[in-house]
Amino acid sequence: MKTWWTCVSPRIRLLLALGLVLGLAGVAQWREASVTSLARALLGGLALAVLGGWLMYRGRAGAGFPRTEPLRVVSRTGLSQRCGLALVEVEGSRYFVVFGDSFAEIRPARAPVRVKSRSRRRAVAGAPVEEPLS
Repeated sequence: MKTWWTCVSPRIRLLLALGLVLGLAGVAQWREASVTSLARALLGGLALAVLGGWLMYRGRAGAGFPRTEPLRVVSRTGLSQRCGLALVEVEGSRYFVVFGDSFAEIRPARAPVRVKSRSRRRAVAGAPVEEPLS
């Protein structure tokens, strides 16, 4: 069963605890408590304020960096019951992975070559020839 306390983020909980400590310190001063207890309450509140500031700074520091996955499976298909083919992206480069029960082979994926017309085949003659998967 969820309560309102479990739905509140840890930062808000910390700020509520800090407010409670500072409120108790104010009540203690209003009732003319000893200087020692007031100093303890103020030091505790200061420690909580520093901890809260540090947690907020730490959470904000990582927000500026892009969070990219180093490895991502773009597409995957089965070739047979024991063999499959996957297109994998690793840090911006794409690779084909052929895998089975006792083997795996990795080949770089090449960008497709576009040919506009038959008369332009001479210009594309230097394009790399695809290698068969062995």
